Amino acid sequence: MDKKLAFTEFQLDSTLINALEKIGFTHASGIQEMTLEPVLAGDDIFALAETGSGKTGSFAIPITQKLIQNNMEGLYFVISPTRELAQQTDKVFSQIGADLGLRTVCVIGGESIDKQKEILEGNPQVIVATPGRLVDLVKQKMIDCTKCQGVVFDEADRLFDMGFKKDIEFVLNKVPRERQLVMVSATTNMDVLSTAYKFHSHPKELRLNEDKILVDHIDHKIAMIESDEKMPLLVNLLRRHEDAYAIIFCNTQYQTHLLAEWLIQMGFKAKPISGRLQQQKRTKLMEDFRSKEVTILVCTDVAARGLDIKDVNFVVNFDLPIEAANYVHRIGRTGRAGKSGEAISFCSFEDCQCLDAIYEYINSKIPLLDLDESSFAEDICPKPKIDYKTLRLVDKDSEKSSDRRGGKKDKRGFDDKPVNLKPIVAAEYPSFVPSIAEEKSSRRFEIMASSEDDIITSALGYFQINDKDLLNIAIKKLGRKKFFFFGPRTNTYEVTLKPIYKKLVTPFLIEIIKYLRLKIFVKVSFEKNTVFLNFTGADEKVLIKNNGELLSAFEQLARAYLINKTQMPRNLKVIARSTDSKKVEKSLTDIVDGLKSKVLKGKKPILMKPLNPAERRVVHEYLSKDTHVQTNSIGDGRLKRIEISLKSENA
Repeated sequence: MDKKLAFTEFQLDSTLINALEKIGFTHASGIQEMTLEPVLAGDDIFALAETGSGKTGSFAIPITQKLIQNNMEGLYFVISPTRELAQQTDKVFSQIGADLGLRTVCVIGGESIDKQKEILEGNPQVIVATPGRLVDLVKQKMIDCTKCQGVVFDEADRLFDMGFKKDIEFVLNKVPRERQLVMVSATTNMDVLSTAYKFHSHPKELRLNEDKILVDHIDHKIAMIESDEKMPLLVNLLRRHEDAYAIIFCNTQYQTHLLAEWLIQMGFKAKPISGRLQQQKRTKLMEDFRSKEVTILVCTDVAARGLDIKDVNFVVNFDLPIEAANYVHRIGRTGRAGKSGEAISFCSFEDCQCLDAIYEYINSKIPLLDLDESSFAEDICPKPKIDYKTLRLVDKDSEKSSDRRGGKKDKRGFDDKPVNLKPIVAAEYPSFVPSIAEEKSSRRFEIMASSEDDIITSALGYFQINDKDLLNIAIKKLGRKKFFFFGPRTNTYEVTLKPIYKKLVTPFLIEIIKYLRLKIFVKVSFEKNTVFLNFTGADEKVLIKNNGELLSAFEQLARAYLINKTQMPRNLKVIARSTDSKKVEKSLTDIVDGLKSKVLKGKKPILMKPLNPAERRVVHEYLSKDTHVQTNSIGDGRLKRIEISLKSENA
């Protein structure tokens, strides 16, 4: 299918061909070529094709042709997983049918259902809808399902992933059994097919580029960086990409709005879009992005699927997606319609847990992005503050004013400034169900409660720990007493974890060791701003195989765990070692002592043989406080070499 067929080569009405030419559609894409004939023949299909391959046209064009053949009599449902995709699909139908008498309506949540009811009275032939709103209108008997001739699942895998199975089955129960079923998707989902079989459909499976998940003309790379390096790298990438028309993906709504505000303060034409925004604002924002009044769209995965935005040339995964399939859908926002695109993914310790699943899904590694000191912007402004509940920018002036007053006071005159409390002994309180007021991050837990014991029970469950001595409890806001003058007071408390690294990380590591069925023991110690993970036992040799890969894995897991649990100092180190690794370290430091003597004697630098990261760390740390010599890594890749040289003042 390298040579694209013109639409004139298919059995399409001349008025439809003219309508397609008017909007710039002259040749069928690969997926359109595969689906046109079976859909026109009335077959049920399950079509799989990569993101950006023209799946909307693969059902919109043949459905329009079938309606033309029936003198515009008939009714088709197109069910979309997101409001933005539904609006986009409706636009495609409207463009194709503008001069053909085709009436289409888009019914989605977040918009006036009364206005949608009025439009439905015009008897449209195509109803494009999100599942919930379609079900509501059917239940209110505003749509006659008995007239439905076909149902389309647009981005079928996403519909089921997002939990719309019950809504879809409700609709399929209402439409005639002999209706046509058209399902298009980027990835396989057995739940989709099992639902089709349940409703007596045995669709033809059509697959385009079955072995190719990623689009060829997307240049995608990964940047291995620290969390605090993400913003400096992003700013530098956007500045170097002078004509950047970009989408930046984050995993949470809070991070999305925070990053967008930060970019705005850095002078970029950025805006956030997430499920928290009202539909009217989301629609207006997408219009501004398409018209390029906004050139950087910061979003959650709500915008990752199905949106066909022309000319997007740059995609950044600020956070790696938790679902591996979303990596493909995210970077597929660029490189569309045969154009080239660039995608950069940031991977810090917090993201590492997602990386292996992505590699497995795409069946390949992602090329590394070469970085040096010049890759990071140095003029990053302070991070803005976003209210977690409203996702709005916090007014710094009002915040300072509040600080000068020493904290806000409520109507009763209580000061809501946090007060430190000592942890209280926990007990069992099966009858109490706490009210969680707000979760600012995984490191902080807010709860409204009238009993300090209840706080501990809930906080231990939230942080998934058993040691109450790790809890740091503070009153954030005093509440009213139950009976005005007496009775327990329901306060708002904020709970964090004390940075007692040994108590925090030891149970976590023990669970991992049990899961791996290793015959080793771990002892955690803390000294000189370093958390040491000391391993001993019968399986100790396994830890240092392949240049200590398992030891490095324990370091990364422990560090990621601590980052998620408590506020870690930036310079805190986590070092895993075993008895055998200590022997290796001793042997290595003996070699370093010999080389150091040669440097001092010969007054010339010496280049060591290539070392792995763990060995390089040992050398750097061993000589870091030496007053006579210094170290410097030379070269690229995992096996860099270390140069030992005289310090400048001794040269």
